[in-house]
Amino acid sequence: MTPQAKMPDNAPENTPMEKASPERRCIISQQTGENHEMVRFVADPSGVIIPDVAAKLPGRGAWVTADRDMLAEAVATGRLMRALDGHKVNEDLAAQVESLLLKRCQDSLAMGRRGGITLGGSGKIKAEGDVAGLLVARDASEREARALKGDVSHDWVISSLTSDELGLPFGRPMAFVALLKGHLSQTKQVIRELMRLNRLRVGPQ
Repeated sequence: MTPQAKMPDNAPENTPMEKASPERRCIISQQTGENHEMVRFVADPSGVIIPDVAAKLPGRGAWVTADRDMLAEAVATGRLMRALDGHKVNEDLAAQVESLLLKRCQDSLAMGRRGGITLGGSGKIKAEGDVAGLLVARDASEREARALKGDVSHDWVISSLTSDELGLPFGRPMAFVALLKGHLSQTKQVIRELMRLNRLRVGPQ
């Protein structure tokens, strides 16, 4: 199944009580973007460059757009090390970042499940009928995916995770997961984590 996604046009906006995400500048493209579109890096005390995907580690940070090619360029050209005065960086940095972003997605989905904003399984999703968005596993049946998309009202689809990856928060492989409408702040956070991983895997949409 071909990975597909775009940031939903009607994704939850910042509420009056919620601060907008600050904009950062990518050291490769020199373009600005919000935190959830980029990955922050810092140098640890020994000078090794490490990803700070939660953007909470102390010290000076450098930002790179969540894009595999840009991460590769940041390493190959030495610009990431120069930006942080570091002396060592993992050559397979993109894979390291991808693993960390996947874990954040799975943690967000697990929190969403506990909070009642995610559903797993096509039967439950069809019974719901109207959802915010669908997560369709890359290895899901295309026939079942087409049927589900036709039966359920939804605003967006992400197809960049496998059934094993989607199923981890549910305790078993899951071909289809839905985010429910409502709970805007939680839903928005889950969407942002999913879109950042999707951009790294699939590229900008």
